[in-house]
Amino acid sequence: MALALGVGCALGGILVPSPWPLLGAAASLALLLVRRSSAFLWATFLFLGATLGGQEAVPERMGRQLLLLREVRGTVISMPDRHEKTVSCVLEVPSLDVKLLAYLHRKLIPVPGDTLDIVGRFEAPVGGWGEYLRRRGIAGVFWVNEVRAAEPGPRRMAWVLYVVREKFLATIERSWPEDAGSVVKALLLGARGELNNEYRKKFRRAGVAHLLALSGLHLGIIAYGLWRLLGFLRLRPGRRYLLIFTVIALYVGLVGGRISLVRAGIMFGFLGLFWVLWEQGLVLRDWYDPLQGISAAAIVVLLMWPWSALDLGFQLSFAATAGIILGWPVWRDLPLRAKLPTPLRPAGDLLWVSLCAQAATLGFVGSAFGYISPYGILANLVLIPWTGIVIWSGLFLLVLSPLDFVPLLGAIASRYLISPYLAVVGWLSSLPGAVLVVGRHFGLWYAFAALVLVALRALAPETKPVLMPLTKGGRCKSRPGSRVRWRS
Repeated sequence: MALALGVGCALGGILVPSPWPLLGAAASLALLLVRRSSAFLWATFLFLGATLGGQEAVPERMGRQLLLLREVRGTVISMPDRHEKTVSCVLEVPSLDVKLLAYLHRKLIPVPGDTLDIVGRFEAPVGGWGEYLRRRGIAGVFWVNEVRAAEPGPRRMAWVLYVVREKFLATIERSWPEDAGSVVKALLLGARGELNNEYRKKFRRAGVAHLLALSGLHLGIIAYGLWRLLGFLRLRPGRRYLLIFTVIALYVGLVGGRISLVRAGIMFGFLGLFWVLWEQGLVLRDWYDPLQGISAAAIVVLLMWPWSALDLGFQLSFAATAGIILGWPVWRDLPLRAKLPTPLRPAGDLLWVSLCAQAATLGFVGSAFGYISPYGILANLVLIPWTGIVIWSGLFLLVLSPLDFVPLLGAIASRYLISPYLAVVGWLSSLPGAVLVVGRHFGLWYAFAALVLVALRALAPETKPVLMPLTKGGRCKSRPGSRVRWRS
């Protein structure tokens, strides 16, 4: 269902909008109710996705009129994103029924819910940037020269999260030196606008740009630390899940509700709900399937934002997670993993997880950027644990921020933690072969190769389990490592 909905949304986003997908969805739904076939269920979701993804963001006539726009009144509907000299936010303009990405001077940081009267000029970006905005329903960019009036809006939950986020950013600025503070802001709160462009290029060349984009990795680091912390308090797993899910929900809203975080939050919510039901004896533990969790998350995200099917962030997030889910059992059951010394096993697990995520996203990365970074697999082995230490160091200093010696701790952490971190990223990006250029059709070739491998795997003969007799003492006459099916 998730795959059919995603393919439908992608097709709707690249085809001319028409009423035919809606009629197809209605016909498939009617046949589904009569025949009760999974094929009609998939067809229903496919046509539904094409209907949702086929909505035109801005009519052509409206696009020509917007080029004459010089003054506008709109409401801020997003968290502000700081840059070196400007701050950006999304404005909803009720009079025109459009959304604009407004860039203002850093002197005025807008608040979600506020209404702004601004003067400036409209620009319709072309190429990839313009397509990126249009998929999100944003008509274009409005460069603000003057803010004539700013009316405060209702103080709702978004405003509370904004105030908390601004206090956290200000605390990080006081506690860390400038370069280190920008790294902590990016890794902890997703504020990448103030990070030096040279650092971003180094992260991309080293194959670890995903560390700067808040995703399930960052959410997992925070959730794992909280899980261990609540474990010391002897809380049952069900209660731990409920508390951590509350923190995760607030964190997702705090950093702006990015798709990758929404996906991870929904998956964690399904896991927590399942664990609570298992503790109550309502479900069996073996019933949980993480692939069902990621599929449900994909359906929720696509119903909320159908344009995300063509969005690189959505593709990378879900592909990496699916690669890990499908690839982990292969490594878990390998005899090689059991033979690894206990201290080396976590490193082997992390290397395999990194390999699965890189393999699942390689086609998207090569197709979008025109190059791949072969050192990314090994770089993650070092930088992912290091990133976890940086994130929890930032959280630790946030907790201790009222104390006077926190800036000293920030300076020490910057010298011995952040500076070596950036130095390793720079060294990896400068190695020979750090960037391998690929052709424009690399993504299609990679998808075809993956389908061939899947087909070969499906055609391979399956090893049948062997029934082994038991001795009188109840022991099985089989060697360690062999597959056994019990019958009683």
